[in-house]
Amino acid sequence: MKPSTTLGMLLLACITSNAQSNWSPLVSIEENIHLTDVAPSYNYLDLSVPAGNAGMRMGAFYTHNSQLSAEITIGVVGAGTPGVFSNTIIPVEAVGHYNLLDGMDVKLPSKFNLDLGVGSGLAESTNGNFGFSEHVVSGASMELPNVVPFGTLIMGIRYTSFIDDYIDGTAVSGSSKDGVLRFYTAVRLDGENKKTRQALEDAAALAEKVGASLKKSEADKAAIQKELKAVKEAHTIEKTAMTDELEALKAAAVQEEVPSEAPTIEAKGLYVIIGSFPSQEGAERFVSELGSELGVSFVKDLNTYRVVYSMHKNLAEARASLEAARAVVETAWIAVY
Repeated sequence: MKPSTTLGMLLLACITSNAQSNWSPLVSIEENIHLTDVAPSYNYLDLSVPAGNAGMRMGAFYTHNSQLSAEITIGVVGAGTPGVFSNTIIPVEAVGHYNLLDGMDVKLPSKFNLDLGVGSGLAESTNGNFGFSEHVVSGASMELPNVVPFGTLIMGIRYTSFIDDYIDGTAVSGSSKDGVLRFYTAVRLDGENKKTRQALEDAAALAEKVGASLKKSEADKAAIQKELKAVKEAHTIEKTAMTDELEALKAAAVQEEVPSEAPTIEAKGLYVIIGSFPSQEGAERFVSELGSELGVSFVKDLNTYRVVYSMHKNLAEARASLEAARAVVETAWIAVY
């Protein structure tokens, strides 16, 4: 296997290793100017000049990521000057692309590539002899994604330097190797319609917008649920305090309605309560946080410790004290022991 062929295979292997495959068909046409020992003709009014120096290629284009890509193609390249020599070259090429615009917000062109590759072409000299002529390819290209509806338009320029000196059928001692300057236009068939791709992009954008809206709705729902929970807890505390106060009022009313001639019933008393805890430590900690000297009473029937703000014998005094207690703790209530 020739060195250039090996190099081309290695180049393609490096591009495609450890990556997801993304291949697309590629077709191109080109116009060439040969830089050989024979001077090229620029008389393009003579149609034999552009016809004899035209070329066509086809193959596959591989996209590794937004920065690296490659192509492998086969084609026919014409090189010649009318009346002097004409040659047809059938080269196989592997060319890598390095995008200089990677990471930049540029719409058109989407990529500007530096191109470098190798190839080997079957060339026919004017004396009827055939032989393989290896060459190196270097150049630049740009990709225009929104010009054609079915793919990406690629335009570029490449210089092909042949290892041999007989492309023009003439070998001149001491001269540089033969070369061809190639101007080409290619179309890469990306495999999807532009309208379809735009529709998919719009759908993705809409899905992202809906997802963000749903996320916000869930956050709002969680905030409302948290607020409702806090209100419910506060309502439960208030309901408990009001129930205890109502029981105290009923007991006091019964006490006041006892006839004077009836036996005296010794009421245990009315207590203004500002806290209720399952343990004595919790009650005493609450008292210390308030920074005041309040009593802690154990209610055996309820198995709880209550912080006593004040104790009274009649309801009027208890109500007056309750107002003062609620300035300290809003949920203070009256209990009867």
